[in-house]
Amino acid sequence: MEENKVLGQQESDEYIPASLVKRMIAYGMDVILLFILLQVVAVLIPNLFGETAQKEFNKLLHEASLLRNEDRFDSSKMASFLQESNLSHETYDMLISILFTCFCLPVLYFFCGDNFFKGQTLGKATFGLRTVLLDNFTQPSIGKVLIRSILKSFASVSLLTPFLLPGFLNFCFCLFNRKKRCVHDYLSKTITVQPNDSDIQNDK
Repeated sequence: MEENKVLGQQESDEYIPASLVKRMIAYGMDVILLFILLQVVAVLIPNLFGETAQKEFNKLLHEASLLRNEDRFDSSKMASFLQESNLSHETYDMLISILFTCFCLPVLYFFCGDNFFKGQTLGKATFGLRTVLLDNFTQPSIGKVLIRSILKSFASVSLLTPFLLPGFLNFCFCLFNRKKRCVHDYLSKTITVQPNDSDIQNDK
């Protein structure tokens, strides 16, 4: 126990809260990677279903592309659009599978980075950023990492839907506190840090 406290104090001397600019760029890199992975999933999943469901799905995508931008972000109009499309049960199963995967994939990505790669996703690793516990700057437990990953993924996915307010508030929260912590950081008791520049210069 005492050893963990000493280690935490050493870590706190080596790291400082990550700058907002670096966090935004790192998150942007992660989002781009996730977008590519989700595009691959959206192409592969329909192949698991029958030809009729695939045709209905392709037709649905085409008709959705013709909608106005404001209609796509109107939940009531999108619900009516799906109802009027008269999709088969198999096509609905396909849509549910795609939506479920689109939520689970970001959770898995953020969880693996924070839990198995010392608190670093690919975006964070580019700038040497890490996610650690707020109180002692050590690796968060699996439970806290899971909570953080679920909340961050929910916020990220919500930004792509008509219900974007939760995601917007989650990420904007970091603008109003000194340590630049988002809501998912507060609820998981974590913080994203970067190497202390003075320590790096001393090492040189």
